Amino acid sequence: MPRLLGSTGGGELDAVLQNLRLLFNTRAGDSAAAPDFGVPDLADLLHQFPAASAALQQSLRAAIARHEPRLRGIHVQAGPDHTLEIHAQLHGTPLRLRASLTPSGRIDLR
Repeated sequence: MPRLLGSTGGGELDAVLQNLRLLFNTRAGDSAAAPDFGVPDLADLLHQFPAASAALQQSLRAAIARHEPRLRGIHVQAGPDHTLEIHAQLHGTPLRLRASLTPSGRIDLR
């Protein structure tokens, strides 16, 4: 479950989370209407984890900054058990999420 430190509109938080899940699980180039929407194929990175953690962090940070303008102060860092911690602010309210890479190469966001 995402951790929101403070309060902001739950509907907007749900919309941000839905957009991030779509963004993280779309491969760049899959959408003809928005070819830069998504992230690179992460299946190869799974086999190189945790060595590929820095590349994955950068990919997610860049994708969030480019496609989710409601979030500011975005930081992505390695977390426990092969996860990534995403820290950002939604209208000044701190938000903390955990992303984990599944064996199929999808990103689970909590």
